[in-house]
Formats: sequence, C-alpha cells, structure tokens
Amino acid sequence: MMDSVDKKILLSLFKDGRISQRKIADEVKLSATSLNYRFNKLIEDKIIRSFVLYVNPNFYGKYVGRVSFKNIKDFDSSFVNVKVRCLEETTFYEIEGNSINDLQDKISYMRKELGEYDMIYLSQQNPQKPSGVDIEIVKTLIKNPRMEIGEIAKEINIPSKTIIRRLNVLINKNLIKIIPEIDLSKSDIVVFGIFSSIVNKMEFLKQCEFLRFTDGDRGVVVCAVDNVKVAENYVSQVKMSDHNSKIMIATDYEIRNDNARNELERIEKDAILNSIDN
Repeated sequence: MMDSVDKKILLSLFKDGRISQRKIADEVKLSATSLNYRFNKLIEDKIIRSFVLYVNPNFYGKYVGRVSFKNIKDFDSSFVNVKVRCLEETTFYEIEGNSINDLQDKISYMRKELGEYDMIYLSQQNPQKPSGVDIEIVKTLIKNPRMEIGEIAKEINIPSKTIIRRLNVLINKNLIKIIPEIDLSKSDIVVFGIFSSIVNKMEFLKQCEFLRFTDGDRGVVVCAVDNVKVAENYVSQVKMSDHNSKIMIATDYEIRNDNARNELERIEKDAILNSIDN
C-alpha cells in the first residue's frame, strides 16, 4: 500500500504537472532531500511512468470530440489522442477532426466497430491559429514537459517572462496541460471523469479536478483523489446534483501528442513557404 505522503505527491502532480519539487516539499512538509528521494523512488518503481503534454486540438486549428463506448473490442486510430479505460467496461476517447461534421463521421465509423456510444460531448468550439511563439513553447514542452523556464528560454531564444506569460494563458484556456502518467494499479489513486449537463454548477469538484472542458453549464471534469472512499463521496454528491450524469472510473489512460507535433510543424512550414512567396 502506498503511504499518504506519496499519494499527496502524486495528487500535487495531477494538479500541476510542472510543480517544482521544492514546492511539493513545502506542501507535504518534507525536507528537499526526503522529497527528492521519494520522487525518484516513485519513478524507479514505475508508479510515475512519465510526464506528457496534453495538447487540446483547438490549439492547432482542429475540432475535438469526446465519446465513450462499451469495451466490445479495442479500438485505435490516428485520430484518437486520448484513450481512458474504465472500470465499467467502458473506454473514453478524445478524438480530433477538421470540423464538427468530420467528428460526427469519425464517431459513426467508431459506432460501426464498437456499437452505440454511452456518452458523447461535442461542444461549441473556436479552433485557433497559434502564434509562432506559442508553437515553439508547445513543441519544446512536448519533448520535455517539465523543462525549466530558463532552459526553454535558452532553447528557443525567447525571454523567460514571455514564456511564463504565454504558458499561463495556454494552461488557463485549457489548451495545454502537463499530466503525470501514473500506474493507477500501483498507486491507489482514483482518477474519475464526470459528464453532466450542469457540471459547471458543481463547485465542489474544484477541490479534486485537474482537467475541465465545458460549454455553458455542460461539460466533462476529470478528478484525482487519494482513495476509493473519497471518490465515492464525490460520486454521491454528483448524483445528488444530477442523477443523469455519467461517471467513469479510470483503470488506465494514454495521452498522445503526435498529431499536435506534426500539425504544429506543418503550420510552421506553411508560414515559411508563405513568407518566401510574398
């Protein structure tokens, strides 16, 4: 069984995947040396597998859809960016497309393979055209999500203040998020997702959430808590607020950013070609 201090370390990383070890040490009241030992042990024991940069497809001009299906069989495709396997014999997918219609076509294709979906969330969206500075920052973080600000500044030759400001904007707009890839079976941490038509009214979820995608009151929130009992309390509150809500408890998850990297490189190349033509 994992002790409460290690769980607090993991929960701090879910809240902020770029949090410094010094700040975690302050939060869990450990010396820097003790925290460093525990942190490295979590990596050595493969409880922390890695860190990954989640990139919202809206950041690079694409549309995003979220949908879940029963686990009739495993499904994979190049348009799947996030896959979460859940206790309820359900798998949650985040997919990307060129338009809402394109997303609907892709979901129809998935339905032929997997049967009827359990949950679907296609929100109103405004895909963006990223700036050159933001592209450089995100491409660097894809390679190393926990890279220090000073190192990023040196690598891409942009002032640290600019990087801090742009990072805050991108994170606050839910366009990027650094997420620890944790072996949930070893950690005792419970990760669960809530889909509800009134999720924005559920203020109590702010205590546990690390991802939120909403459209008005409707949306998806993902939480991490330190044990099943705490998770059950949250689930009970959610069901009291909205008995039609969908709740999915994760057993494993995979986040991919190959599409983001490839698309950002394409945008950069197009910009160079356009500047030459002009």
